[in-house]
Amino acid sequence: MDSGQTLDRRGFALPVAVFALVVVGVLVTGGFYMARQETRIGVASEKGMAAFYLAERGVNEVMENWNAPRFGSLLPQESDVVVDTVDGEGFYRVEVTKVSDWMYMLDSRGVITDGGPMLNGATRRVATLAKIRTIDMRPPAALTTVGGLNIGGSSQVFGQDSIPPAWSGLCQPDRLADAPGVMIDDINEVSYQGSNFELDGYPPVAEDPGMTSDDLLTFGDLVWNELVALSTVQIPAATNISVTEPDSVQIGGTWFCNTSNPYNWGHPYDPGSVCGNHFPVIHAQGDLKVQSGDFGQGILLVEGDLQLNGGYTFFGPVVVRGTVSTAGTGGHFFGGLIAANVELSTTTVLGDALVQFSSCAVTRALLNNAALAMASPLPERSWVDLSNLGN
Repeated sequence: MDSGQTLDRRGFALPVAVFALVVVGVLVTGGFYMARQETRIGVASEKGMAAFYLAERGVNEVMENWNAPRFGSLLPQESDVVVDTVDGEGFYRVEVTKVSDWMYMLDSRGVITDGGPMLNGATRRVATLAKIRTIDMRPPAALTTVGGLNIGGSSQVFGQDSIPPAWSGLCQPDRLADAPGVMIDDINEVSYQGSNFELDGYPPVAEDPGMTSDDLLTFGDLVWNELVALSTVQIPAATNISVTEPDSVQIGGTWFCNTSNPYNWGHPYDPGSVCGNHFPVIHAQGDLKVQSGDFGQGILLVEGDLQLNGGYTFFGPVVVRGTVSTAGTGGHFFGGLIAANVELSTTTVLGDALVQFSSCAVTRALLNNAALAMASPLPERSWVDLSNLGN
């Protein structure tokens, strides 16, 4: 074959080399893409898990630092929100919804903001049903006592479960359950003066022969001294009180209830006020006399005898180690009155005294008290992951 017929192969190597470079580039790009995807998947998984733990942390911290006055003031199905930032990593937002007096749902959303715009935005949601635990202080009757009881004058003792007028929207009517007007260890120890008094309940008078003073000073797992240790207000022995009234202070342009005032016992007639949700645990260290037309709410514990006159009105459980006496314009009790009569003297309810059983008053005093109320998850089926439901 002559030179004119020689095959011209000039430039063949260059296209092959370019094609090889393209193939290598595709492989390298694919490798980088796969590596980047793996990195993003790993980061997303890490951020997602961190958001999940952040959501769980929100639930745990809200329960651990349970704000009883704040959440106790919610109506059923009402919600409040707690938001907190955690170490620059992100934040949690916990929506606390009141299901019933003793049950809440905590819907917590954890959001990771660390990592910049390409790596942040991980969000997870969890929900937990929490039950409120508090002391077992549910008076068995409007008036419970041992040792003896004298009723007379124009006094009234009612075991019909009632909701205080100003609290009509704060308690659940379907949870009311009537109680005896009087519960005593020996029904023969009840004496009556005149015929103007009113005594009613289901039944008006009930007897428990085995009931002792110690029984009346035991509250679930707590005994008297342990309950006293939880008190938030101390009143010296032999104190005569003529005034208790709501007290508020202004801080930074906002009014707050002054809970440091030992004679600020809340505002039961205006539950929406700054002191409307203040329910102190009041411990009188000896005999206590209240001669006043004022009012208060909370839990009243009296080491000695209690004398209540002047129409003073108290909302919540009252436990007296000694005796209770009223006269003239006597005291008014909404909740439950327990006179343990440690010295077995006779409790007297005379004058215009009123003892009205109210599970609502007792429940609010317990559940709105930061010293007594604690939240804990239900022992079974309390937790659910809501992440797939969206934000």
